[in-house]
Amino acid sequence: MRQGKVKWYNGKKCFGFITPDAPNSDGNTDDVFVHSSALKAAGIRFLNENDIVEFEEEPRNGKLSVKTLKLIQHDEESARRYQERRAERRRAIEERKGREEKSNRHTFAFWKK
Repeated sequence: MRQGKVKWYNGKKCFGFITPDAPNSDGNTDDVFVHSSALKAAGIRFLNENDIVEFEEEPRNGKLSVKTLKLIQHDEESARRYQERRAERRRAIEERKGREEKSNRHTFAFWKK
């Protein structure tokens, strides 16, 4: 199995890329595609940038794709930043809903008169 770092992974798009530490047996050092199905098979819920992983690859459509995946080390800083961004989005959504409710109440009261 080869080791590498997660270059990026988007949970909404369900895919990302891993940058290998060393070339494979063919001498290929290209980034390796990782799909959410590989995470699901490995029992991993999410990947963050700079997480260290161990993986086996297989060629698919002329490109390298992750076949099996094993998480070695989470990057705590990336995980913390992700959680902060997620919490900020949730707060923004709640604020927007509150403003909409408030404006709807005023509109309703206006039309009721």
